[in-house]
Amino acid sequence: MRPVVSPNPGGRLRSTVAPAVVEDGTAIAYTAPALEKGLDILELLAGAGEGLSQTAIAQCLERSATELFRMLAVLERRGYVARQGDGGYRLTLRLFELAHQHPPLKRLLNVALPAMQELAATTRQSNHLVIHFARRILVVAQVDSPEPMGFAVRLGAHFPFRPDRASSRVLSAFQPEPMQRELVAELLANGSRARSAARVHAELAGIARQGFYMAPSDTAKGVTDLCAPVFDHSEGAVAALTVPYLRQRDIAVSVAAARQSLLATVRRISAGLGAPPARG
Repeated sequence: MRPVVSPNPGGRLRSTVAPAVVEDGTAIAYTAPALEKGLDILELLAGAGEGLSQTAIAQCLERSATELFRMLAVLERRGYVARQGDGGYRLTLRLFELAHQHPPLKRLLNVALPAMQELAATTRQSNHLVIHFARRILVVAQVDSPEPMGFAVRLGAHFPFRPDRASSRVLSAFQPEPMQRELVAELLANGSRARSAARVHAELAGIARQGFYMAPSDTAKGVTDLCAPVFDHSEGAVAALTVPYLRQRDIAVSVAAARQSLLATVRRISAGLGAPPARG
């Protein structure tokens, strides 16, 4: 199997693995059953609200408990899962630690988090940073509002890459043409078939001209999504920073002021990542 890095200068968080190809051009789909079982266990536990017993894991994965015994033992020995007092298995923070050791992501977070904390203090609103990863949008950093009440998205949450998501729109709008075509195809595949490619491209062009996205949230009533792109030295946006603005009686910061603070913050983060002045 040949590792292939997709066109992403500067260590962007996108890569694929190309299967071997035989003479007639047919791709061979390689399998690794033991590895797939281990990944199935990790993905199952990641979505579980509480620890799961070996029997429960086997039932969810439609496998026998004895089939998974060795796999669970290895994952426990390597520190990826741990057993609770009741015998149930849960994920440890090992995967979280590995993700934050990834150089491009680590650099992004080191630069972004201080600026995000200042943004929350200035706007009195929460904010979160997302990237496009594995056909989804992934929340890689999040800062709560300093107010007693607020609207926030959970760190590590992931959502379908769809045209009704503010972050999806922004991440797609600020890309070179070949990458944007690829992302629009994903948006259409994951979202409503009522949207045409031409309509989506037109919407993205409007966002790109404006430099940011602002609209009532498609998810939560009373929230206005403010979203802007983060750049590094490569061509397209590497992340999107969102302020889900929640109107509250005691918050004097207006939507317009919050938007200006957001734009100043993404410029600061982009400059810290090496973006040219025109983009940062």
